[in-house]
Order: sequence, then C-alpha cells, then structure tokens
Amino acid sequence: MPLPDLLDALGRSNEEEVAGLLAAARAEAETIRAGARAEADERLGRTLDAERLRLRRDLERRRVAARREATAKLLRARAALLDRVFEAASARAPRVRAWPEYEVALRALVQRLRQLLGDAPAVLRCPPDDVDFVRGFAAGSGLSVVPDPEIPAGVCCTAEAERLTVDLTVPTRLAVERGALSIAIGPELEAGG
Repeated sequence: MPLPDLLDALGRSNEEEVAGLLAAARAEAETIRAGARAEADERLGRTLDAERLRLRRDLERRRVAARREATAKLLRARAALLDRVFEAASARAPRVRAWPEYEVALRALVQRLRQLLGDAPAVLRCPPDDVDFVRGFAAGSGLSVVPDPEIPAGVCCTAEAERLTVDLTVPTRLAVERGALSIAIGPELEAGG
C-alpha cells in the first residue's frame, strides 16, 4: 500500500478511534451524570422524607401541646366556675333551714347519731334557731343540745371528751361531697354557659 494511502488509512483509523473514544467518553459521562442525578434525587428524597417526618413530629407535638393547654384552660375554667358555685352554696347555707326537707333530714341525722352513740353523753351544736326541735329529736338520749351561731345549718356532734367529732353541718357536707357533686353538676354547668 502506498504511503499516502497508508497515512490516509491511519488518519481514518485515528479519527474512528477518536470518534469511538469520544462516543465512549460521552456515554460514560452521561452514565456518570445519570448516576449522579439518581444519587442526588435519592439524597433529596431522603432529605425531604426526613424533613417531612420532622415537620409531622413537630406538628404533632404542637397539636398535643395545644390540646393540653386547651384542656388545662377548660379545667381551670371549670374549677373556677365550681368554686363560685360552692362559695355561693356555702354563703346560702342558712337558707337550707327554710326548706321543708331540712327538718326531716335533721331528724334523720340526729337519729343516726343516737344509734351511733347509744346512751353515751355527747354535745350537739346547731344554729340557735334549731335548738328547740333538735332538743325534741334528742330527747331521751345522752345528747345535750347547745346553740352555735357559727353553724349556718345542720349539726356538729362532739363525744368522748371531744375525741370524737361528727360534723354534719351544711358547709362541711358540701366540702366532703364536692368531688361527687362536681362530677354530677359539672357538665350541666358547662352546658349552661
């Protein structure tokens, strides 16, 4: 083969080889770029997933905190409302004495105290206006009746040299029953505004 043809063949061969190498390099570069894009997309996806998870957790924490705060606010408001109701009930305790059921309830309380104490001596303290009929209920027992202007309604019994006290006054009964009454009347008070 003559030299110019040989040089021409070598030139074509080099161009084909260069073209092949360039094509291979471009293909490899595209593969690397596609891999890098895929890896970047995967990293971005993981980062976004982690951020979404963080945001969901943060939102849930804020939601729980808001619920707790709302519940605490409701409970504080309910407690304040119940405090006002029980303060008003305690302030109106003397009015209970005008109820028709009061005398019946007082008679039942004194009878229970008589059963509890038998003939043992004890002192019943009650409002001054109740002394006469409490004495009537206590007649024939070891109970002595003493007026006590500090008691708005009900009776307080002291026995065994003041070692035993049974306080059945309206304010004390309200205080003792407050938990049960709060549960019973709380929803009604809330519903009423």
